[in-house]
Amino acid sequence: MHPRSSLPVLLLLHLLLSCAASALLNTTSFLSQYSHLGSFSRYLAETGLADSLIGRTNLTVLAVDDAVISRLSGESRDVIRRVLSMHLVAGYYDLHKLRQLPSGRANLSTLFQENGNPQGSIEVAILRNGGVAFGSNRDVRLLKAVAPHPHGISLLQISDLITKPQAEGDGNCLTLCPSARSISKKSEALPVDTVFKLPSPLPTWPAGGGFASGTIDFGGLLVYQTSSFSKVWAVYEDGPDNLGATFLEPSSFPEGYFMFGSYAQPNNRPLSGWVLVGKDQTNDISNGTLKKPVDYSLIWSSNSSKIKQDGSGYIWLPIPPDGYKAVGQVVTTSPEKPSLDKVRCVRSDLTDQCETETFIWGSNGNTFSVFSSRPSNRGIGALAVSAGTFIAQNGQSSSLPLSCLRNAKYNISAMPNRSQIEALIKAYSPVVYFHPDEAYLPSSVDWFFTNGGLLYTKGQESKPVPVEATGSNLPQGGSNDGAYWLDLPLDGAAKDRVKKGYLQSAQAYMHVKPMLGATFTDIAIWLFYPFNGPARAKVKFVNLSLGRIGEHVGDWEHVTLRISNFNGQLWTVYFSEHGAGIWVGASGLEFQNANKFVVYASLHGHAAYMKPGTFLQGSGGIGMRNDFGKSSMSLDTGTNYSIIAAEHLGSSAIPALPWLNYCREWGPRVDYDAAEEMQKAAKALPGKVKTAFRNAIRSLPPEVLKEEGPTGPKMKPNWNGDEA
Repeated sequence: MHPRSSLPVLLLLHLLLSCAASALLNTTSFLSQYSHLGSFSRYLAETGLADSLIGRTNLTVLAVDDAVISRLSGESRDVIRRVLSMHLVAGYYDLHKLRQLPSGRANLSTLFQENGNPQGSIEVAILRNGGVAFGSNRDVRLLKAVAPHPHGISLLQISDLITKPQAEGDGNCLTLCPSARSISKKSEALPVDTVFKLPSPLPTWPAGGGFASGTIDFGGLLVYQTSSFSKVWAVYEDGPDNLGATFLEPSSFPEGYFMFGSYAQPNNRPLSGWVLVGKDQTNDISNGTLKKPVDYSLIWSSNSSKIKQDGSGYIWLPIPPDGYKAVGQVVTTSPEKPSLDKVRCVRSDLTDQCETETFIWGSNGNTFSVFSSRPSNRGIGALAVSAGTFIAQNGQSSSLPLSCLRNAKYNISAMPNRSQIEALIKAYSPVVYFHPDEAYLPSSVDWFFTNGGLLYTKGQESKPVPVEATGSNLPQGGSNDGAYWLDLPLDGAAKDRVKKGYLQSAQAYMHVKPMLGATFTDIAIWLFYPFNGPARAKVKFVNLSLGRIGEHVGDWEHVTLRISNFNGQLWTVYFSEHGAGIWVGASGLEFQNANKFVVYASLHGHAAYMKPGTFLQGSGGIGMRNDFGKSSMSLDTGTNYSIIAAEHLGSSAIPALPWLNYCREWGPRVDYDAAEEMQKAAKALPGKVKTAFRNAIRSLPPEVLKEEGPTGPKMKPNWNGDEA
């Protein structure tokens, strides 16, 4: 490529990406002022492709040589990064068309001359997993086709720099070369290089209210959720799986909105996340909901770190004016402070206390660490809102530098109505698979009652009462005082039959509730099992039955779907596991049948998990087994379900179920010697292993080590609060 002919294009791209947003309100008008740049600029304006470029950085790489790079040597790192962030190819290409290439490979013509004529080519190949790779080494991956235009040009987002060969290579074919590697030290494609999307597009939700309308009013502060990002800086070691982390900033949001801070996530999973951006609706100059920071404080820099990284990263804390607070931090690749216009601080009455949540990244040998953030106050009535930003800090400070947002208005107008709830259940409700050896399956509550479920009263143990189908004769309210409990039928044959459950009758019981200041809807999906089977242990290579340990009548298990009220997208799922559990992002789920995902119920214990296999509650190869597997036994929770509560719809919207207000235990307390059961199980083990086994079993949750029925869903802390 000739330096002189490439300079106008570079200048055009520089202008498109680095000018102030106010100067780019009318892209076509803006480009017409620079018509001397040639037909290429006019082509961008006429096709509308220029609109796709506005606000986007780090998309792909313009093919350049050393002469062009030398002309940029005086520019800041941000400018150089932005200029090198564009790659255009001739032809109409999207992911589907790329995957249909003859023989699975081709050379795509590139556009980098001012007259729009193709000069040079990029080698493209289809990988076995369906991905698309560029370059002769196939180590640059396609992230997405950003703007394919039928007029004959496509803007592709890829994962790394591509430059023209210096001396050796394959003619005009563009490959990775040392000059690119000096900018990026990543040696291979990472999960974060793939942008996660749900398998199917979001449906059109039923109309009504403010659900999925795109914005939520916090009380003079209009908030929008975006998951469109531009990469700023990345590090390729330390952190989860020693793969490093990527730091990004929102790149696409409505006019008049401002970012609160950058986004970060580990590199060991696909790019999937969101941040909130805000717009001041008060028109109050002195006391508006948003204000610029007065300065920045440098929290940390990787400039002197000997780690694999893209250049150097700098993390800044905005210093808010009096009466305002920062809710995010800013990442740059320059030691120069960011522009004061880059972010906005939030008026204090629209903020709340936050805390660290999930570890994102930290530098070995350094006290510096990065975590995701969440509100400290969470629950049905809590007003605190996560902004989606991260918290970076040096050391373990008792006070955090950031706040969360606060939905001060809290009119729950963004919560889904009844028809929208039904649509969400239809779209996302999981299929639960049971282990091939499972003997204790779920049933509906009324099946359990009508097939012999009994109510016992303390002091009258010899006179149990059959429970009515709806639980209408169960005691209501009160507390778990031991005065009542439920149990299986007395008859031996009936008891054995009810223990096994009845899958054909099973229902999923849905509790719908607002969360995180009503910016999300949680749908907790509860399953009832008449009996929880005996636990099993694994000691190195030996499997052991734990006798009566783990057995109890009545078992309630659940998963919780967290869905954005901005657009109705499923973001995370909570899998309950023996009194605890884990949150799993949508990118970590197994999907089948569009956007419905899979849940695996553990053998006998019914704990929920997102993939099959054997997982231990313990350490050192010793602990209680949790076996998960797929079989012909399954339950589609979106087919057989009942909405048991949705408080935001009003007290009369969902009919009250008597059994839901039963506050006592769903099974009896049975005393037995757990130590004796462990002794029986461990009698064949050698001394040291036997001691380790006993310690591992004793560390299990208390409910596992005694036979005692659980309380029902409404008695759990997460009924009104957040998950653990």
